[in-house]
Amino acid sequence: MPVPDAPIRTRFAPSPTGRLHLGNLRIAVFNALFARRHGGQFVLRVEDTDTDRNLDGSVEGILEDLAWAGLVPDEGPGIGGAYGPYVQSLRAPDHGAAAMRLLQEGAAYRCFCTPEELEAAREAQRSRGSGSRSEPAAGSGIEPGPMSGPGCPGGCRDAHPDEADERARGGEPHTVRFRTPDSAIRVEDAIRGEVRFEGRDVGDFVLLRADGRATYNLAVVVDDAHMEISHVIRGDGHLSNTPKHLLLFRALGAPEPVFAHLPVVLSPEGGRLSKRSGSPGVDVLRRDGHLPRAVVNYLSLLGWSPGGDRELLEFRELVEEIDLERTGASPTTWDPAKLRWMTTEHLRRLSGEELARDVEPFLRRAGVTVPPARLLPSVERVRPRLELLSDAPEELRHLWPGVEVLRGGWEEVAGDGDDARRAIQVIRKALSSFEPWDSASLGQEVRRVGGEAGFRGRSLFHPLRLALSGRRSGPDLGDVLEGIGRDEALRRLSGPPEGPEEDITGGGRV
Repeated sequence: MPVPDAPIRTRFAPSPTGRLHLGNLRIAVFNALFARRHGGQFVLRVEDTDTDRNLDGSVEGILEDLAWAGLVPDEGPGIGGAYGPYVQSLRAPDHGAAAMRLLQEGAAYRCFCTPEELEAAREAQRSRGSGSRSEPAAGSGIEPGPMSGPGCPGGCRDAHPDEADERARGGEPHTVRFRTPDSAIRVEDAIRGEVRFEGRDVGDFVLLRADGRATYNLAVVVDDAHMEISHVIRGDGHLSNTPKHLLLFRALGAPEPVFAHLPVVLSPEGGRLSKRSGSPGVDVLRRDGHLPRAVVNYLSLLGWSPGGDRELLEFRELVEEIDLERTGASPTTWDPAKLRWMTTEHLRRLSGEELARDVEPFLRRAGVTVPPARLLPSVERVRPRLELLSDAPEELRHLWPGVEVLRGGWEEVAGDGDDARRAIQVIRKALSSFEPWDSASLGQEVRRVGGEAGFRGRSLFHPLRLALSGRRSGPDLGDVLEGIGRDEALRRLSGPPEGPEEDITGGGRV
């Protein structure tokens, strides 16, 4: 798809109805990646015209979710920019002015039909079985679907503007509708190709409600035009709105953006994925221990392919390769197991420092205490067993189980008699100056020294494991010894810990 010469500007425009979920984060991913690839701007605009569903704190939550995913907008609420304000309700004067202009130019009219009259007309249409339908182009991948119908049934369209203005000045409730032509409306979609709609099926749609507030269709076009959005990349649920938007762009004399409607994402059960159908919230993905880079990687592949059999891509690679031309129109399916696999694979790619940084919040919430100096080697020892970041606390508890667990282990050792204590003393003496301090060498040394002293199998490993981890099972003892380091190993093999946790673990929590 040729990219226009004008600066690339994409926008993500969620409603403030709660935290982001996987479905709308996917829209943000495509918009952010496309803007980054072409050196453009990624804009956040909050569309809050549906006041009944708005929730306090949603904007802050949306910004937090985007930041976690590494999709920081260039412009938006709390960020600023030359095209603000970036909250739709604050742009109401612009929306009203656009509607008045369309009225003055004859592209819109006042509709005085009552809600009861409109419902009666809709019911009559349903009873005739004449529901309007769109007509997608052949091969577009779109099924025909119901449109909004003919609009005003009461002749308001043909009323003289002066008469309508007089009724409005008299306080008679009314809406403002767009005067949709009967001719075909052709939408050129960057993903689906040409999709054709009949104007008579689109109908005369409402621009201003009876209370003077703009509808979504008017507000989104006025705001996109003002913010000079070059590409409107959104879900396929908005495809049926696109002929209305094209008509408005043309009526207002504004440049038309490139439209690209991403394929629908289905739930594992086959229905459309949404917050109501189980689409996980970004906060849930975060709490469950998914890596942001894995989530972005996974979401980018819901409809798009880099070519070949590659699946694991870093953010930089996604930016370099994202292309609407390689985005399909066919439905795609949300696969939780695939996302989990992708997080596991990305965990393998992290540096030790990155992994230690990312698991630290999970350790803190779980109350797992690790001396800062031992965090990096400890997480490296458990890395092969991690599928999610949230697995780290349980794995690291084998290395850093806490004072009470270690004391309990020594109580079991005492119950096993003198031989158990002697096995521990023999190994402690051998390890006091042993080198090299790595898992394989340590495991071999423990077996050699224990065997020479007459301890093998359970008589050797059971008391050692209880003294080192307070548990009867767990990782290989060589891994435990390497992970906790020589000083901590010798301390644990000396006897049950005394004093508070901070003294035992060298001070400090992570």
